[in-house]
Amino acid sequence: MSAVFENLRPDAGLWGAEFALAQLRGQVGASGLSAMRADPALLAQVDQHVAAVRDALIEAGGRVSAVGLAAYADGVLDTAASHGWQMPSDLDGLEWSAACWVLVRLLAVCVVAETH
Repeated sequence: MSAVFENLRPDAGLWGAEFALAQLRGQVGASGLSAMRADPALLAQVDQHVAAVRDALIEAGGRVSAVGLAAYADGVLDTAASHGWQMPSDLDGLEWSAACWVLVRLLAVCVVAETH
């Protein structure tokens, strides 16, 4: 390994994934999780997205890895951005019952991250 990379943590990929998921939970999960708990229709919608995310990422042994989950969320964000979508600036004031597919999917990623 070159001298440039000698100081990297052995688990740098996992650490980076956990950091990215923590940022997503702070950004989307903070308001979305409380809205989800207060709105049964949103909870049902998120539950469907959670199942789809888990199905897409399930590994041997029935687990979802943090690295896979972070990469999945990054892919959702990249694809949405390539279609002109931008993260709303005020998620605390967002009407979650009318949230777009991207936000509901990202909220589902937050739920999966919390449970794994």
